[in-house]
Amino acid sequence: VLAATAVRAAAPRDIRTGPAMAPPAGAANEAAIAKAVGGRKAKTRKGRKILQEREPKVVEDAKTALILKGNKANVDTMRLLRDLHRLRTPLSMLYSREHELHPFEDATRLEALCNKHDHGLFAFGSSSKKRPSRLVLGRLFDGHILDMQELKVSDFKGIDAFPSFKKDSVLGSKPLLLFQGASFETDERLKRVKSLLLDFFGGPRPDKVLLEGLEHVIVISAS
Repeated sequence: VLAATAVRAAAPRDIRTGPAMAPPAGAANEAAIAKAVGGRKAKTRKGRKILQEREPKVVEDAKTALILKGNKANVDTMRLLRDLHRLRTPLSMLYSREHELHPFEDATRLEALCNKHDHGLFAFGSSSKKRPSRLVLGRLFDGHILDMQELKVSDFKGIDAFPSFKKDSVLGSKPLLLFQGASFETDERLKRVKSLLLDFFGGPRPDKVLLEGLEHVIVISAS
């Protein structure tokens, strides 16, 4: 990618007027926000509010996830995506339309979709002849893909197959994540998978957890 830079001579300044005046505080604040979110400048009050919400914070808000499917997705894949959306509700957005995406070949469009709605996580499901049902989980940092993992889906049973699980997640609730298997501590690949799954299912990061708010347990096993 080539970037062209235009150089323009600065207009002469009358030395009798003294040093140049500093820009107003509001303009300086907007410039700092625009720089933090990638150089974009807001043109409306609503746009300035959105950019302020995306400005880096000392304590970041809980990450939201974009959940979407490829141009082909079988029944099990669609049920899995809907269940992931239920587990992360209300910190997720489910896209029902198809997307011609290949995350491991070109992630540009996927990054654009996540950045459009300020998502830091994504789940992408698709089906093909070689991979009848696959799930790609990933996360972003500074608007770009940080890492992602492709998972094979087999013998899938959805939430509706368990009658006792009737409630959807509520804002502020935290699941208990249980990792079974020593491989999560010794295998480098599974260490990255564990980190990603903790980020995806962890939800908000409060200082204290109320045990009465523990609604469900997510168990991940490795042989």
